[in-house]
Amino acid sequence: MKKSIFAVLTAAMVTLSCVSAFADGVSVSVNDNVIDAQAVIVDSRTLVPVRGVFEELGYTVDWDAETKTATLSGKKTVVIQSGSTSFSVDGEEVTPEVPQQIIEGRFMLPLRAVGEAIGADVDWDAETKTVIIKEHKGGLKIGGVQEL
Repeated sequence: MKKSIFAVLTAAMVTLSCVSAFADGVSVSVNDNVIDAQAVIVDSRTLVPVRGVFEELGYTVDWDAETKTATLSGKKTVVIQSGSTSFSVDGEEVTPEVPQQIIEGRFMLPLRAVGEAIGADVDWDAETKTVIIKEHKGGLKIGGVQEL
């Protein structure tokens, strides 16, 4: 009985933390365009919506509901599976500080990992609470990354 109550309380706390993360109102700008989906903050790390960010960058996003795997095709091929501790970029494994996860039906990826995956500049505007992702045109340089 005590284990059941503990499990229910733990699940409620996780749900509330996810809901409160969306309530933080963190906007996402990709190449100077604010996308429709918001970022979330989990364990002091900012996670951004995979579909919104990568589609804005010109990628095609394919979703396999059975395996909970997203394949992002564009300048690179990124394969991300929910619950995994890593993902691949052109066949090379990337291990983010916080694993990718599905929150309220959206596949979310740690912000820093987005920069590493596609060679983007990532920044944070504290005044407007906006994550800024800009495609780096000159290769795989990552600049302006700030812990969020």
